[in-house]
Amino acid sequence: MRAIRIHRHGGPEVIELVELPEPPVGDGLLTVRVSHVGLNHLDLWVRRGVPGHRFPLPLIPGSDVVGFCVERDQWVALQPGYGCMACARCLEGQHALCRDYIIRGERGDGGMAELLRVPASHLLPLPAGLTPEQAAALPLALLTAWHMVRTRAGVGPGQRVLVQAGASGTGVYAIQVARLLGAKVMATASSPQRREACLALGADLAVPYEEAVGAVREWTGREGVDVVVDHVGASTWESSLRCLRWGGSYVSCGATSGHQVPLDLRALFFKQISVLGSTMGGMGELRQAWQAVADGQIRPVLDRVMSMRALGEAHALLEARQVVGKLVVAQDLAS
Repeated sequence: MRAIRIHRHGGPEVIELVELPEPPVGDGLLTVRVSHVGLNHLDLWVRRGVPGHRFPLPLIPGSDVVGFCVERDQWVALQPGYGCMACARCLEGQHALCRDYIIRGERGDGGMAELLRVPASHLLPLPAGLTPEQAAALPLALLTAWHMVRTRAGVGPGQRVLVQAGASGTGVYAIQVARLLGAKVMATASSPQRREACLALGADLAVPYEEAVGAVREWTGREGVDVVVDHVGASTWESSLRCLRWGGSYVSCGATSGHQVPLDLRALFFKQISVLGSTMGGMGELRQAWQAVADGQIRPVLDRVMSMRALGEAHALLEARQVVGKLVVAQDLAS
């Protein structure tokens, strides 16, 4: 079997095409022949490395996997994360809080390979009309947005939500989930093209990052938004807090611009702000979100499809913020 594997951290040169034994056959495991894999910012962290965090190298990257399940004769996507399925957290459906939680392609081998073997519980059958490349643009970012907006922040009808980096992989789904829940949405994005994309997804307003505070004040009558959804981190932290109303919530799933932020506790307790952390979500949550896709309430946002053999070039586009929504690679390793 051919696969892409990372043996050490670094630039695109560490992405290697290798020949490996096929994953072992086991009781209850099903064979999925990979066709497409979606990229996430997580793939960049895995390749570059993160200070203070250890990735289990060598590692096959790729969290958003779509392929054909041989035993079930159907197209499927895979759960991007899974727990031990036996602890109290997993039995409660809170898989992302399991001590043994694995994100595919981050703590365990991912989908940049010709095939995988997985338990049936990992399968998400593709809804009618959804192509494999569209499906690969969904799982991790959709689950992240669903858990942030619906579960952690508890967004509901009539609320106002600011989505920082609305044209990003997570942002495009955060906009749609918030709209599905009945909220009004404002998004930030760096270019006119990216702001247009946010509006097309249902945002009521889209502005440059530096105009967020003034735009929120005008939009809400100086009251502020109920929820800020953010994965940018350091560069948007202060403006995000300034955009919140008293009693509002800030929810974060990442820190692409840096993880160290200044915090004035007086602003936190005087304004009674809630700061919420969020990572992935439960496997049942993704099935709920998947049903919303099947019902046409959430649509995939696919920027482009590239060759898996050109994974280094795909990483460069993602790093340069040249992608609106998701970039997907097609598995062509055998050619």
